[in-house]
Amino acid sequence: MKINYIILLTALTFIFSSCSNEWLEEKPLDFYSPENSFSTPGDFNSAIARLYENVHNSLYQVNNGDSRSLFYPTDMAYDAIDISHDLNAYSDKLNPVTPQVQGLWSSLYEIVFNANVIIGRIEDENVVFNSAQQRNAYKAEAMFFRAFAYRVLGIVYGGVPIILEETQEPKRDFTRATRDEVLQQCIADLTFAAENLPGITAVPEEGRISNAVADHLLSEVYIILENWDEAIAAASRVIDNPNFALMTERFGSRMDEPGDVYWDLFRRDNQNRSSGNQEGIWVSQFEYLVEGGGSSPTWPRFLIPLYWQLTDPNEVSLFSGPMDQYGGRGIGWFAPTEYMRQTVWESDFDNDIRNSSHNIIRDIKATNPNSEYFGQYIIESGAIANFPNTYDRWWNLIFAKVAPINNFPDEFVLDAETGLLNNQSNGMMTDNYIFRLSETYLLRAEAYLGKGDGVSAAADINTVRERASANPISPAEVTIDYILDERARELAWEELRLLTLMRLNLLVDRVKTYNSMTGDNILDHQNLWPIPFREIETNTEAELTQNPGYF
Repeated sequence: MKINYIILLTALTFIFSSCSNEWLEEKPLDFYSPENSFSTPGDFNSAIARLYENVHNSLYQVNNGDSRSLFYPTDMAYDAIDISHDLNAYSDKLNPVTPQVQGLWSSLYEIVFNANVIIGRIEDENVVFNSAQQRNAYKAEAMFFRAFAYRVLGIVYGGVPIILEETQEPKRDFTRATRDEVLQQCIADLTFAAENLPGITAVPEEGRISNAVADHLLSEVYIILENWDEAIAAASRVIDNPNFALMTERFGSRMDEPGDVYWDLFRRDNQNRSSGNQEGIWVSQFEYLVEGGGSSPTWPRFLIPLYWQLTDPNEVSLFSGPMDQYGGRGIGWFAPTEYMRQTVWESDFDNDIRNSSHNIIRDIKATNPNSEYFGQYIIESGAIANFPNTYDRWWNLIFAKVAPINNFPDEFVLDAETGLLNNQSNGMMTDNYIFRLSETYLLRAEAYLGKGDGVSAAADINTVRERASANPISPAEVTIDYILDERARELAWEELRLLTLMRLNLLVDRVKTYNSMTGDNILDHQNLWPIPFREIETNTEAELTQNPGYF
């Protein structure tokens, strides 16, 4: 009876209390909400850390299908699984309900939303910062990320809704701004960021953005708007900064091993300034076996061929399994086009260090003692001459810049003597460049070309080529296609190649010219992606127009 009485009393209390407006008012006490999550500088710092994570996971982690789509199909790569797999069949597979179309849109607007929360709440007078400079620096980071997201949205989808305030209730009346309006908003945010972010020597920790990151991106956005002088000025602020320089001498953790300076740029622990590297402008961080250390980009999984499944003419395995010396366990989802494997290197095939045997591995030795080809190069010996290497998935070549050659942590190594690895050996295990100084030179060259100054454009390109021991070019040779070729040589698998081609309105042309897998399966209107169907369908109080050519 006593227990029943207590239950009844509790129930009556609940019923009578529920009639009170005060009881109905939501007052979060023991969980996070926007109202109680932003009360100290540390809260804003944590929210900004989430923006870094958003960018890495949505744009640079190729395990993510949305991110993968920013690298293929382009002039540089195709999907090697099948001719109709995923986005190879661009004309059929790219439409308003394609998962990548919706996924990328949602990820980018998540960055916008998270940035807007920070920007809108950081001026709260109840939050006490150490200084106005600290407040503005945090705000500048958030504004940079908002611009970063809108730059991608504007390039991929064209004009999109511009949202500059925290969304606190359902909204169904979005309308599209023009592409130029989107880019002008990027300029406004990036200008504030460049003026209020710290210099590279004052950033509080590795991987944190500096004012040079904002200037680098400003240069690109000004180029899209064909504001050549401002683009040149923004790039020059980075290039002329004495704290940045192209690396021209061997450096870092493995400088005493056979290799070259380009190889050094991509070895483990060599991306940050603490290694002596003055070339990295923005480096996404990865810490192995550290809680919160992030996820390693899985380029080895997708770009390294399925070499470890190759068999010799007697159908004996050529390899014991995934090998440390060949970058781990690739599945060959991507394959570089013939343009990327051969054509782009033809003028300097033997002297350009980016094409050296250290950096592009075109033949490898069989490692299985049971094969009569053990210890022999598989191409040179003809060991795979009869193997059905469909779409070049099992063998093409290995780009060392995305492969931790002889550098996997011990936990992945099954046999240190032979280099045999386990089946989890498919990550880069290193930090990841987002912006690098060589790209800034190539952006400035593009702006000089747009302005009609071929002499200055050639000088910037030759600065990059000189480091690579490649022959210089003359001003008369500089074209936008040449700059795209140089970007492919220098920035392969770093730049979001789809964005580069789309911002120049050259995606369709370059895919038709250089991608034999996809060239016949891309349509003229597909230099822009469609607006996702879900966004149009749920936007019931205004019209969110579709891009031409899509239904």
